[in-house]
Amino acid sequence: MKKILLASLLLVSMAACNAAPKLVYNGDTLVWNTDWKRKQCGTLDIEKTIIEVSGIACSRVTPGYIWMQSDETARYIVASDEKGEERFCKVKMSKTIRWDWEDMSGGVYEGTNYLFIGAFGDNDETDGNYSIVWFEEPAIDPENNPEITITPNRIKYVYPDGKKHNNEALMYDNREQMIYIITKVYYDVCQVFSLPFRTDYGDEEQTLTYECDLGVKSDLGSGSNPHKGFHLVTAADISPDGKYILIKNHNNITASYSWILLFTREDGESVGETLRRQTHPEPLKCYQYEWQGEAICWLDSTTFYTTSDADDGNPPIYKYTKKAPAAVETTHPDQTQASLIFVGNSIYVRKGEKLYTLQGHEVR
Repeated sequence: MKKILLASLLLVSMAACNAAPKLVYNGDTLVWNTDWKRKQCGTLDIEKTIIEVSGIACSRVTPGYIWMQSDETARYIVASDEKGEERFCKVKMSKTIRWDWEDMSGGVYEGTNYLFIGAFGDNDETDGNYSIVWFEEPAIDPENNPEITITPNRIKYVYPDGKKHNNEALMYDNREQMIYIITKVYYDVCQVFSLPFRTDYGDEEQTLTYECDLGVKSDLGSGSNPHKGFHLVTAADISPDGKYILIKNHNNITASYSWILLFTREDGESVGETLRRQTHPEPLKCYQYEWQGEAICWLDSTTFYTTSDADDGNPPIYKYTKKAPAAVETTHPDQTQASLIFVGNSIYVRKGEKLYTLQGHEVR
């Protein structure tokens, strides 16, 4: 009997150890978001792409491709499909602009698609030479696999507190036409700053605007395990429609405490207002730890990608898609072959095993 009891206690203990840890954020335990699923869609071949991918952005000029940049070089970026099997485009910079590129984002400004690169990594917080590299997104020609040379622009900036900060996360908001930067801090609060995007800043240094603390000074409530809180922010992105914000961290010390947080934005809110209001963001249950996971980007409001710097040098590309919502079915009054599906405030039409919008578009 004692042996059985001991074995039972051991199994319970093992289950507890293997259970996903809870994330305490602003003093409250967050509830997992289970609405997303994750699968590996490809693997990056570094012989054809780049080493240590620290930022990615989905192409808006040539859909189906993902731009990638490395913090090992400030000389070029590359584009690949989601399988990562081939490099379809290499864009060289006509001049080198500060190494330690840490994140990448895409966005629209006055009808033109741009790419933004954060040249702002500063682990020791001693450099202070920070800038945002930007240029019009070039078209990708998959048939000719071209190498393009461009002349990049940059926005030099400083922080309003006059201090030096380490950064690894940059995002651009299409609604506000605003750039957001998040500092990377060990075991303490990360901060969010903003800068309106303009094409005429020139060489004059701009001062960022402080938006908020990210609410990451949490340690599961015990005060004894500061490395277990949500800190060390490494990537962020805003969906093209501006509705959703993803913020990613990685914690190589305690891998189980690496997360992707989803913030949902209300109409009329700025990004800063959303981050200040939503004290209970949703950690995505499907996310699994990625070694040096430093890259994330939205394709649209239902799909996004992540990749990392894998130990073997050829990191996987992961694709996250939102699951179809649970539906409540009701029979159509005329008893035809179709039935109506009500999901929240939306109505869909079911015919056999397929689901359609009222306009006749199939929902996949």
